Amino acid sequence: MLTQTLQTIVRAIDNPLNGILPDFTIFGAEFTQLWQKLLAGVWGIGIILAVVFLIIGIIKMASASSGGNPNDYKVARNQAMWAGISLGVLAALAIIVGAILAVFG
Repeated sequence: MLTQTLQTIVRAIDNPLNGILPDFTIFGAEFTQLWQKLLAGVWGIGIILAVVFLIIGIIKMASASSGGNPNDYKVARNQAMWAGISLGVLAALAIIVGAILAVFG
């Protein structure tokens, strides 16, 4: 009885966001340009940092392989691997976000 009442209430509620799409121009063209520049700058810094961490990880791998300590090599390899994955995700960020919005939007 209670389940049937809850199902009736849930069916009676319409989606208030149905047909509404995000509009980034509501605050004006200047605001749109500002947030796009800020996002592009943060994205670029993220790519630069990922490249730096990748280079550092590769250098650490080279020095650890000549040092003979397998644990140091494993730590350096993990750092290089995660930096490479991060770089790949950052490079494909626009495609990933577009695909998510296409599937769920």
